[in-house]
Amino acid sequence: LKEGGFGLVLQGGGIAALYLTVFAAAKMYSLMPAGAAFALMFIIVMLGAALAVLQNAQVLALMATAGGFLAPILTSDGSGNHVGLFSFYLLLNIGILTIAWFKTWRLLNWIGFVFTFVITSAWGVLDYEPHLYASTQPFLIAFFALYLTVSILFSLKQPPNLKGLVDGSLTFGLPIVAFGLQTALLKHTEYGLAISALILSAIYILLARVLWANYQTTHRVLIESFIALGVTFATLTIPLALDAQWTSATWALEATGLIWVGLRQQRFLPRFAGYLLHIAAACSLIIHGIDAGAIPLIAGDFISLLILA
Repeated sequence: LKEGGFGLVLQGGGIAALYLTVFAAAKMYSLMPAGAAFALMFIIVMLGAALAVLQNAQVLALMATAGGFLAPILTSDGSGNHVGLFSFYLLLNIGILTIAWFKTWRLLNWIGFVFTFVITSAWGVLDYEPHLYASTQPFLIAFFALYLTVSILFSLKQPPNLKGLVDGSLTFGLPIVAFGLQTALLKHTEYGLAISALILSAIYILLARVLWANYQTTHRVLIESFIALGVTFATLTIPLALDAQWTSATWALEATGLIWVGLRQQRFLPRFAGYLLHIAAACSLIIHGIDAGAIPLIAGDFISLLILA
């Protein structure tokens, strides 16, 4: 154990014990009101983040964060108070975001991400019901926004010799996990998923535009990653909202745009994505079944076939 290491272990254990004590005092023994416990935990989170940053001690941040995430589980009485649980996790994640502003600690980001989304996913599978939507959706949005910010900060805060480095696992893992949870929340709705996919597409395209205006030369990988995610969710919006005929036509137009961009920029990846999307458009129409219609050239799939051609 290197010099000072044992002191960091003691500090991490002490912070975790504080989490456990406050959580148990409020939830198990009703020794303090929930508002006071919430405020006290926020202070503990911020102090733990400050200690980790000031001592440049990632191990302290890891121990304090892991202890914080485990505290509600260890003190759970089975009441299923998801609002209290997610509020506490939101505080812990604010601490991770605060540290991410000063330090590029990828492991800490991943510990928080995994704990947050694994535990929330487990709750969703075991306890979620449609009537809990209003008290659950805001937390999913908050967690997504928080870790999207963390993934951007990880790239922006890199030292000069690593400028533009991207945490690909978090950048691409976050939308996959978040949209999977969104699917569980909105599976009982007709257009909820389509609207969600469209909003995600707009968010990623807008972020790519902002980053392009300020970091075009240094953060091209992050910008292109966000563009790819924006295009992916825009593509996903179509089959979630429309029938196969409109899906085919829209995908064909989008494929043409991708191929055109790839040819103009002499880049293979957009062209390849466009070719695959064009094939998918054709398959969508074929699977749907091509219909000549009662009036040729006006009814049926003539317009879709024309666009595809």
